[in-house]
Amino acid sequence: MDCEPPFSKSLLVEIRRQYCLDWNGLHGASHWARVLEKGLHLCANTPGLRRDVIVLFALLHDACRHDDGHDGAHGMRAAEFAFELHEGGAVHLDPEGLALLMEACRTHTGGRIPAHPTVMACWDSDRLDLPRIFGVRVRPEWLGTATARDPATVTWATQRAKERAFPWAEAFAEPDIV
Repeated sequence: MDCEPPFSKSLLVEIRRQYCLDWNGLHGASHWARVLEKGLHLCANTPGLRRDVIVLFALLHDACRHDDGHDGAHGMRAAEFAFELHEGGAVHLDPEGLALLMEACRTHTGGRIPAHPTVMACWDSDRLDLPRIFGVRVRPEWLGTATARDPATVTWATQRAKERAFPWAEAFAEPDIV
């Protein structure tokens, strides 16, 4: 894993400014960091994925939740937030990348396979972190990429989720709100 996080502090500040849950909670920064870690693993082992989209998905997919329980509209809000960040200049993507990011965010809780490979990798990176919830396990049939379905990846991802690993913890330390 790279020592430097693949995101800017200024983007994290923008996300934190509107985030209304516990920054260190179930759907907070440590979850996003593990989703990012898993997404980068998928990128390194799956040709043709959009790394830029996967990085942004990790940071944004749960950033607009209103609670840690069932919040069926959080994906749509995340997609709208991604668009707002793009329009405001905080997120830099070409039109295809923005469309992929918005689709991945909007559909990440109920998306069905097959989808665009980058969208499936976004979903996979989130689904590989489900074992952070007691009693939940990764279901390979819900994964869209071969790398995510690999038993070694599932074992590694499950361990990281259960131990509540926090990659780039210093970078995710609660950013100052200006």
